[in-house]
Amino acid sequence: MRLVVVESPNKTKKIREFLGADYRVAASFGHVRDLPDKGGLAVAFRAGKVLPHYVALERASRSIAELQALAGKADEILLATDPDREGEAIAWHIAALLGPAAAPKLKRVVFHAITRAEVLKAIAAPRAIDVGLVDAQQARRVLDRVVGWLVSPTLRGLGKDAKSAGRVQSVALRFVADREREIAAFSAKDYFVLDAKLERAGSPPPFVARLITWKGEPLAQRLVEAETAERTVAWCRKQRWQVAACDRREQVRRPPPPFTTATVQQAASVRLHLAPEATMKLLQSLFEGGHITYHRTDSTALTPEAIAAARAVIQRDFKPAYLPAQPVVHATKAVNAQEAHEAIRPTHPETGADALKAPGQAVSAEEAELYRLIWTRFIACQMADARDQVTTLDVACAPGAWNGGPMGVFQAKGVVPLFDGWRKLGGDAVEDDKPVKKKRRAKAAAKDQADGDLVAAGADEADESDEPNEAAKLPLLDPGMDLTLLDLIARKRSTRPPPRYTQASLIKRLERDGIGRPSTYAAILKVILLRGYVDERARKLHATDLGMKVTDFLCRRYAGNFIEPDFTRRMEETLDEIARGEKAWEPVVTAASEHLLKLARAAGLWYDPLHDPPAPTG
Repeated sequence: MRLVVVESPNKTKKIREFLGADYRVAASFGHVRDLPDKGGLAVAFRAGKVLPHYVALERASRSIAELQALAGKADEILLATDPDREGEAIAWHIAALLGPAAAPKLKRVVFHAITRAEVLKAIAAPRAIDVGLVDAQQARRVLDRVVGWLVSPTLRGLGKDAKSAGRVQSVALRFVADREREIAAFSAKDYFVLDAKLERAGSPPPFVARLITWKGEPLAQRLVEAETAERTVAWCRKQRWQVAACDRREQVRRPPPPFTTATVQQAASVRLHLAPEATMKLLQSLFEGGHITYHRTDSTALTPEAIAAARAVIQRDFKPAYLPAQPVVHATKAVNAQEAHEAIRPTHPETGADALKAPGQAVSAEEAELYRLIWTRFIACQMADARDQVTTLDVACAPGAWNGGPMGVFQAKGVVPLFDGWRKLGGDAVEDDKPVKKKRRAKAAAKDQADGDLVAAGADEADESDEPNEAAKLPLLDPGMDLTLLDLIARKRSTRPPPRYTQASLIKRLERDGIGRPSTYAAILKVILLRGYVDERARKLHATDLGMKVTDFLCRRYAGNFIEPDFTRRMEETLDEIARGEKAWEPVVTAASEHLLKLARAAGLWYDPLHDPPAPTG
């Protein structure tokens, strides 16, 4: 008998079907050992060694007993926990609980998708447990524990609700708190923009251009007085208008890459209004059901077989122009040891975007919608480029009146789609984090321009006209051609504070700055919300008074340590080096813990849990 150990019981039936009667498939039900919840730090630092005191989890006692019984009867034990650092560490903990007698029979296998082909491929290529991945996970776990146990007690002076600090959660909170300060310090300033409606006789349609330079200098937000704006409008109405330049070029838009953990959380938040925690649960269910590949990944890579499957769907369902001559290659950062080998993708794309909506599918409506999003992104990533015609018209007001040049230059931009390419599958719906609301406003602005509507917008309206107008069809004109001014008005605008983070945009910031791992983002956001450090209102994140107080304290007392984004980013890079076997984990954890202890003692910590930890329990 060959025993296959997976994490989730939801995988066992399907994998058993793939392997047959000679295999027994059992689940660990996730983690089986961890640092204890109570009884102190449970990590000893002795002579350069880091000694975590792991205990078997009470909730896992039943599964542990079953695994130990099965292991005694098995000829071979295949540890098939998830293909990342966490899964590698779980396999290592299971091996420890099975004991020395099981050691000669233990092998490690990884499934990147719960399909017959992937499972059989993994079973045929077992390996040893990757100690580098285990060490990286141990380092992360111990560092998180040390930060919590050293720093959290020093928050007590801030009140009974200031209960915790975290190595990554506190940086996420700092981003929200810093944005809160920027908004509070912001002072709105009114300014004016000048829009001219122009036409060339015999060359329709009329178009709208905005003043961008005055007397050779960029205008930006410098026109701040209503009286000056009115005088400028009155003066310009009397001047000659002429084409200064007309540029028409083709713009190519490449398809977006397939989803990673971070980008699928962003897209699900924006498109489906799902919280990251809910998204991760749905992804787990889709993976266990064999519908998608492993969902904890930083990689945008695809296997040749996956690319071939996507291209087959495009060839079957779309016209030949939508299938590129060669597969699309998406640039990706260097793959770290904890990454899955692939991006998130459907395991059977040939069944279509709505395969899980078919009768008889045992999935929820939310799972089906999330699957559709993943399928669409995967197919789009291998489709042909989209192409647009971009026209930029520069118009001179009073040519030659200022040092031989125009007094003012007005500019119009227009984008006309030539070929939709990958956008055939939904355009902006395929992209991660561009709110639909903004697109709708842009389309409304486009309609106004097409209709010649130049009614001044209120100061509270979004100024979308800095973006190319996708509905505008600008005439192709030659420099020197005279134009007729149809209308000219000044629109009042107000500067705006930086926007508050949403869950999607905070995840994007964390990923961009290398803070934490994408698989932890959902937990990070959940913690800062549950602790009352952040409120979510109308899908915007607001730092509370408590969150501001905690951030101020941490920035003051722990400057140069975990509260600094650069420090945390460098630690993530160090953990990657540990995972690749380039650094030993114990010196890294010891040095970081000793430094943090000094800061914590100065901040009010009254005991030394590193060198004299309480007796471990369990």
